[in-house]
Amino acid sequence: MSIDEQREPILATARELYGRVVYSHKTHEQEREIWAGKACTVNRINIWLTSLTTLFAVISAALKPTWALVLTALFAAATVAFALYQSGFDPVGKENQHRAAAKELLWIREQLLLLITECHLPDSSQKHLERCLEVLTRELTAVYKFAPNTSPEAYASAEKMIKSGHFTFSDDEIDTLLPSALRKNGPKPGDV
Repeated sequence: MSIDEQREPILATARELYGRVVYSHKTHEQEREIWAGKACTVNRINIWLTSLTTLFAVISAALKPTWALVLTALFAAATVAFALYQSGFDPVGKENQHRAAAKELLWIREQLLLLITECHLPDSSQKHLERCLEVLTRELTAVYKFAPNTSPEAYASAEKMIKSGHFTFSDDEIDTLLPSALRKNGPKPGDV
């Protein structure tokens, strides 16, 4: 199916934006996973420091050895120092920021996919397509404006996943997710 010449710039722009949004969405998902791992590590360190402080405080109170008092003070100081460090680090907050950005980008990605589809439909008006592209471009600009920065590590991971086909499905994979009546390749023998 050919696209008329007036729609071609809209389709080309929507496709370019779609490609960029796919990468941005996946990069924010990967960055969220990175920060989730950091948050888990921070929580484990907090648990260990608090546990050791408590253990040596109990030993100090029960047995009153000097070494236990010294270790209690050291672990208590380490716990406070780590809590101060963590307050400026905030991996959970960063994880949540990337999760929100990824969800916003996912919504825009799906809207761009619908716009690309509409560009191929003969009854979609040129003005409607132009308005949709304009609205989506504004929304995307707003998401990018407030989205947190991502790391090269997250981008490399996203790129690897996208290029390995992680993002797409074969017809057979999609068919297994659909009721048999809606499958592209029709019902398989034994389907109910």
